[in-house]
Amino acid sequence: MGCWKWFDSVLNEAGVKVNDKNRDKIDGVIHNYISKQSSYGRCSADWRKAKKEILENDVMKQELVEKLKTLI
Repeated sequence: MGCWKWFDSVLNEAGVKVNDKNRDKIDGVIHNYISKQSSYGRCSADWRKAKKEILENDVMKQELVEKLKTLI
């Protein structure tokens, strides 16, 4: 399962529609964001925990939305 499936609400807010052409790019943006944030101690490296932490933190959620908007 691609990590983008866990972030449907963030993708919708960013206006990104998942398709075969951008699926890998979306995975890359989300993976990079979580990896970077977990290395700073802002969220867990555990994907299930990270999803919850990001969705509950308006700043982090907005940061991810802005990164995903670059794919439009």
